[in-house]
Parts: sequence; structure tokens; C-alpha cells
Amino acid sequence: MGYGFTVDEPRDGVGVGCGFDNERMSYVRMVMIEAGVLTGDGVEAVFRLPGLEPGDESLPVGTFIGVGARVTGAQATFIAERTRRAVRLGVIPDLLEFLDDAPPSEAVREWVEQFAAFNERAVSAGGYHVV
Repeated sequence: MGYGFTVDEPRDGVGVGCGFDNERMSYVRMVMIEAGVLTGDGVEAVFRLPGLEPGDESLPVGTFIGVGARVTGAQATFIAERTRRAVRLGVIPDLLEFLDDAPPSEAVREWVEQFAAFNERAVSAGGYHVV
């Protein structure tokens, strides 16, 4: 079980352009919360670095908790930019420092960069679906 992302309408036989198991997606989602990509349900209380505050472009936190959401091209641009900025600002090692069983920060960085790259590619298709 896990998360898949596709630029095509979800249906049987459609390939997934990017995907993560639940554990990996949980780390990608943590970075998105810290990067101000996701907001709502109290995540605004999480410490924010200057330049990563949630704003009008932020998506509801539920967008990446389950399947069925649609991410627009503009949202994909925002996700890619913010997650890449968070990586540059060193958010990942700071997040993982307080977790006992966290994977190496290099692995989480790779997952986040993979997701950012998929979002960049999805812009030209007008966005993607969470499947």
C-alpha cells in the first residue's frame, strides 16, 4: 500500500508517474508541512522558517492523506518550489533530529527531490491525481 501520482485520469491500467510507500510518503508529507505547502487541521502551529510560512497557495493537509485529490499545475509549481527551498534551507536534518527511528536524511532528501521533480514535470500536463 502507498501513494501514487499520475498526470492521467485514474483508471485501471494507467501507469503511475511517481509513487511512495506509506513510510516514505509520511516523511515527504512532513517536509511539505514544514515547507508551508500543507496547512489546516492545526499544522499552522508547527514552527516555520522565514520564507516557508503557509499562505494563500498552501493546500489543505488532507490533500496528501489518502487518495482521490487533484493537484493543479499551479499547485504543482508551488509544491516543487517550496519543497526545493525547504531542502536548501536544511529542513530535513532538523526534522529528523528528534525522531528515534528516522531514515538517513540523505534518503529523505532523495524522496523529497523525486517528488519535487515529479511536480515540475506535471506542470506541463496541467497537474496530477493522487491515486
